[in-house]
This record gives sequence, C-alpha cells and structure tokens, in this order.
Amino acid sequence: MKQFLITIAGVFMGLVLFFVLIPIILIASVTATNTPTTPTHTVLSLDLRNTIADVPSTSPFSGFNKSISVVDIVRKLQAAETDKSVKGLFIRASEGGLAPAHAEEIRQALVDFKSTGKFVIVHAQGFEYPTLSNYVAISGGSELWMQGSTDFAATGLVAETIFLGGLMEKFGIIPQFEQFKEYKNAVNIYTEKTYNAPHREATTSLLDSIYSAFLASTAFDRKMPVEAIKAALDQAPLSAEAALKAKLIDKIGQPEEALDAALTRAGGADKASVVELADYAASAGTGPVIALIGGEGAIVTGEGNTDPFSQETSIASDDFAGAIRDATDDDDVKAIILRVSSPGGSASASDQIWAAVERAKKAGKPVVVSMGAYAASGGYYVSTGADAILAMPSTITGSIGVFNGKFVINDALNRYTGANIAAIEVGGPFANAYSAATPYTNSQKLAMNGAVTRIYEDFTSKVAAGRRLPIARVLEMAKGRVWSGESAKELGLVDQIGGIRAAILKAKALAKIDAKDSISLRTYPAVEDPITALSKAFGASAHSAKTLARAATVLGALAGDERLSQLISQSHQSKGPVMNEPVRVR
Repeated sequence: MKQFLITIAGVFMGLVLFFVLIPIILIASVTATNTPTTPTHTVLSLDLRNTIADVPSTSPFSGFNKSISVVDIVRKLQAAETDKSVKGLFIRASEGGLAPAHAEEIRQALVDFKSTGKFVIVHAQGFEYPTLSNYVAISGGSELWMQGSTDFAATGLVAETIFLGGLMEKFGIIPQFEQFKEYKNAVNIYTEKTYNAPHREATTSLLDSIYSAFLASTAFDRKMPVEAIKAALDQAPLSAEAALKAKLIDKIGQPEEALDAALTRAGGADKASVVELADYAASAGTGPVIALIGGEGAIVTGEGNTDPFSQETSIASDDFAGAIRDATDDDDVKAIILRVSSPGGSASASDQIWAAVERAKKAGKPVVVSMGAYAASGGYYVSTGADAILAMPSTITGSIGVFNGKFVINDALNRYTGANIAAIEVGGPFANAYSAATPYTNSQKLAMNGAVTRIYEDFTSKVAAGRRLPIARVLEMAKGRVWSGESAKELGLVDQIGGIRAAILKAKALAKIDAKDSISLRTYPAVEDPITALSKAFGASAHSAKTLARAATVLGALAGDERLSQLISQSHQSKGPVMNEPVRVR
C-alpha cells in the first residue's frame, strides 16, 4: 500500500510538472530574454510599502513578484542617473518601518539621483508609526507629499524585547547557557525578565547613535538645524497641516495628485510613462569584472534552501564559501565584494566562510565587505578578514562573542503532558550533555565553558589580525556588545561609512581600476536555470515531508500547548556554539 501511494504521488507530481511548471518555465524564459525598452519620457516608480530585501534573489522565478532589494534600488538608480530617458522618480513611502541602515542607503541613493538634476516626488499616506526610519528613507526627495487625512507620527526609535524568563519559570523549563561575555544578550530573552544592566547599556547606546545619525540626515535634507528638526519631531503625532507648517513635508494631497505632478514634470501625462524600478533594465556594465556575492539571514552550515519559490533567506556556508571560491578561481575577477546582512548564526559555518575570504586574499583578490542592515556576531566574523569593511551609520554590527546551551524540559513535559524523556547512553561523561532531560553536570559545565572559551579566543584573535588591532583593544570592545556602524568606524571595527556604491569604488581602488572606468559586476552564484532549480525543489520536498512527519510524531503530545511546542522545537535545533545577535530596531 505504501509503495502504491508513493507511485500515485510520483504520477501526480509528473502531471504538475507537465501541465503547470513547464509553462511557467517557458514564460519565465521568454520574459528573461525580452528586455523592456525605456520610453523617452520615463518616470520610475518605487513602492517602499512592499517588503524590501537586502540583496537580489538568485531564484530563477524571482521575476514573478515585483519585490526589489536595497542593492537593486541603489544600482538601478545609479544607472538611471545618466539615462536621458529617465526624467525622475515617484515613490510611495513606507507606512511601517524599514531597517535603519536600509533607510539610510535608500536615502543616499535618492540624494545621489537628485543631484544629477532629476526629480524625486514622494507620497506618504501618513507616517503612522513612531519609527523614524520610514521618514529618513525619503527625506532627501525633491517634494514630500502627504495625504491630508493622515498623521505624521514618526518621532524616534524603539527596541522592544519580549523576555520569557518568567514563562520559563512558570512551565518549569530551565534555560542553561554559557555566554561570552556580559554583553552577549541574545539568550537574555530566555533567562531574564527584563533588561539587565549590560543589555540596557548596549541597546541604549545603539539607539542613541542611530537616532543622532537620523537627525543629522533629516536636518540636512530638510535644510533645517538639527535642533529645529528634533523639536518638530518631538511634537508628533502631527496632522498633515501641522507637518506642513513644521516643514516636515512640502505638499498635501492624494497619491494620484502626486503622481500627476511627477508626470507633468516629466513632460506631461500624454508623453510620460511610468516604469516600475524593478522592471528597469540596468546593465551589469562592461570592463574589468568585480564579483558581487550577497548573503542575507542567519548563517547556517551546509547548503541553502532548494525551494526556488521560498521567501526564506539564510547564508548557507557551503553555498557562500563556494561562491567565494568560484570568484577567487575565476581569472576574470579582479576583486570581490561581499554584501553581508546577517545577525549571526553557526560558529563553524562562519569560520568556513572566513577561511574562504582568507583564501581569496592569498590568491591576490581584494575582498571588500559591504554591510547591510546587520552584520553582527557571525555576520562580523565572516567580515573581519576583509581588506576593507564598509557600513552605513546605522548598521548593527560587532557583537564579537559566542553562546552555547540548551533548555532542560523534562519536568515541564511530565508536569503538563505526562510525557517523559528517558535516555540510555554509552561513552564518556559528555555523551548526554545536550540532553533536554537533565541539567549539565559540573564536569559538563566545565567542558562547555572550555569549548565556548576556545571559540571566543579564536574569534577575537581573528578580529585582531583582520583589523590590525592589539588583542587587548579587541577584548575591550568585544564582550558580545553590538555597535552602530558609526561607532564601529570610530573603534576601528569598520573602515569606512558607505553602502554598496561606495564598496564598488573601494573594490576598484584596491584592484587598481580607475574610479571613472566602467566595470562588469558579476553575481555569484549565478542564477540557476529553471529546470535545475525545480529538480532540487522536488528532492527537497520529499525530504521535508519526512521531516515534518517525524516532527509531528515527536510533538503530538504537546499539541495542546503551542508555547511548549515552540520551545521543544528550539531545544532540538543547533547542537553547537552559536553567534547570534537578535536586536531589532524600529
């Protein structure tokens, strides 16, 4: 019966492939080969209300959705600066919040675009969240419009943390972790009930640095003193009329009116055409080759997600290190840019990527890191050996530290479900160290501390060597503490403030390519062909089904309590040291 069901499933998947996926592939292929032309009076459009990724997708089916990345926005607007067909840009502002560093990099792209004489008209249906990032992203526009019936509430920044220490106590779950060191606050959400002193100190300092950078940017864009812009923002929430009077916006009107204004400036509605920035064809350029390798999300070992339709992102060490090695071995490549946007992850995966960077440098290929929204902990580990590191003022970076541990859940299982974890082990005293049934023994605690100590010492020594800093200095600013890009620059953890555009210039300089010369930006890994991507997807789907079946068996007893199920799931994840910094700023 089992084999019969497998056969039926295979036949069904074959029919899906023939009648559904093959036509999709053909459509995608036709779309890819037909590059749209840009009308002579073009207004590019960008909707920041959509999800904005950090790096372009490498999925062969990414063209079916209109999502766009920060890297794409910067690169396409740079290409449009010299395109005589493009007259300006129309933006729908985000109503929620963008990552601070993303907001800054988009803002700089608008400032650069506008400096060539082209216009940027922005419409906001209110800034209804207190976060400043969505306002900073568009404050450099030529005209800021806001709908009259909405409010301007952008006023500051918030880092909000849900602490589960009390919940752990209630359920009888014991979180046991080794943290290096006192600022390594990633696991505080499980062990504490509120911010402890180091956690509060580091987060407050981070917010202060980002807020100061935001005030400076918006004051420059709005041509107001910093004190005046702060005073205006402190009055939020403001009506549209009050925001206009405070010079935070330029005009009040509906989205259609703002778009009409953009079309008029581009030559009139009868001549001008609107082209989505995602559809605008920006050439990869010609000339010497510079490799661009982008990674976004948690750093994990092995290969990445093989589902070409998935929206999940991660930096898989086999894939990322492999891309670096391929670019290193390509004789055409003169320099390598790593775009890193990650809060951290596996220590061993981070080390694998670090080693690939070292190999590239030994081969004579300069390596430049462009940090995205985050490049903290493992994200900083993979970056530290680069020839140059660039970050935006509000990039969250540093967090040079490590933690390891587990949840002891057997008492909770027994208390609430009657279930019990029993184990039979052979081998040394460390054999059951990761068991969720019992706490660490004293010898296991010592062993865990020793393992985490070795990783921390290795991490800090790599930072000292890569950043050319005395180890004593590194140990002072490590301790797991996060820094803004601006603070990291002052400390020597970052070389230069700037985004992907500045990183390309730096790569040119290190590769001895004149700044004015054209280059070919080649993406690694290359986008797979649709057939290969689908083949991998089907293999992954079968594996995923088996995995889900196993998980359902294990967690079935806990179906009545979702919180416990989530904690069990977490306790069965990484069984090794982790470098992760989950700070989120909005």
